[in-house]
Amino acid sequence: MMIIAPVIGSKSGELLLHFYDWDSGGTGEGEGAGFGGAILGVITFVNGALIILTTIIMFIIRVIRKQRTISS
Repeated sequence: MMIIAPVIGSKSGELLLHFYDWDSGGTGEGEGAGFGGAILGVITFVNGALIILTTIIMFIIRVIRKQRTISS
């Protein structure tokens, strides 16, 4: 997940810019769509970091439990 976060961020920003309604007025530049894509990329990165952190914590807990059963 962390590896594909930049790809998801750039592609989602590109898609959001592609489907941006240029006739709606506003800023006219579509930078909100680019920011939306960047936010999606950051969310993907954080999701991947949480998955890795959870995996590491679960591994440590398993090692500790295994050590307790071996020493008993």
